[in-house]
Amino acid sequence: MATKVGLAKTGRRRSNVFQALDNIRDDLTPRVREQVLLKPNFLSSTNQLASSHVDAMRGALDFLLSTPQPPKEVIIAEGANEKFSGEAFQIFGYEALQAEYDVPIRLVDLHQETEWVEAKVFLAGRDEETVRMPKTVLDCPCTISVAIAKTHDAGVVTLAMKNMIMGTLHKEDRIKMHGYHSHADRVLPREAQTLNINLLRLSRHLKPDIAIVDGTVGLQGNGPGGTDSVPLGIAVVSRDVFAADAVTSKAMGFEPLEIGLFHYANEMGYGTTDLSKIDIVGPAVETVAIPFKPHETTEQQFQWQEANSEEYLAAD
Repeated sequence: MATKVGLAKTGRRRSNVFQALDNIRDDLTPRVREQVLLKPNFLSSTNQLASSHVDAMRGALDFLLSTPQPPKEVIIAEGANEKFSGEAFQIFGYEALQAEYDVPIRLVDLHQETEWVEAKVFLAGRDEETVRMPKTVLDCPCTISVAIAKTHDAGVVTLAMKNMIMGTLHKEDRIKMHGYHSHADRVLPREAQTLNINLLRLSRHLKPDIAIVDGTVGLQGNGPGGTDSVPLGIAVVSRDVFAADAVTSKAMGFEPLEIGLFHYANEMGYGTTDLSKIDIVGPAVETVAIPFKPHETTEQQFQWQEANSEEYLAAD
């Protein structure tokens, strides 16, 4: 059976997200639990373009509360890049949600997490390292990644799967995912080869139950930060995070199977990124696609192929 992906283009962010979810309602409803965790992307606490908009959360909350057994608690959790705890929630207007909805909403700064679970990753030299994942996220019965359509400086694109991993890991460990102990040491294409392997490894533990990519306004060029916006106008959702990311990357002008993480996921059966096996409910991706300007280092990022990938992708 084809994997379902909901796609919507309504003209507004909140209704985009709601409509994309509603398009595959029957697929998603069984995933909703009494406790749901929404994971935004706060790359910056001040640059709204690079960070999840509160209206995307509203679209998700509207949908969750319209399900037969809506959640009894919603956690919005992120390990943000911010000057003080809760800064991004404050600046981007997330605190207002708590008064708007008839469900308790808890805003959680994952930098305050006290219980971590370790996972194995590889550095650029292929020596082993460990990274720490937060128990708050691992223990939640329903997790939803709410990402943005953005280009990236090592992974070509950064969408729902990467959002779920990189923003929840212990902040000190995130650079290890790239294969190094400091940003100054990062070198392409080795960084791309390493990051794709490590993201695939971590996806085993942190794969969200529902993926949402808010592509209402995307970010192109030298992402994942910056101010080069694209009015893509869509939202994409699926219970298969890799399928949602594949459809979004196609809408951004990239071939999903040419991107390391999506190639590995498809090959290993972690998700579907082959568009011929995905059933899009909503407008055809060709009718909404706008080619994004890639990062200036994209050519090197596409050299992600690893000679002994099976060895490093295998479960511990």
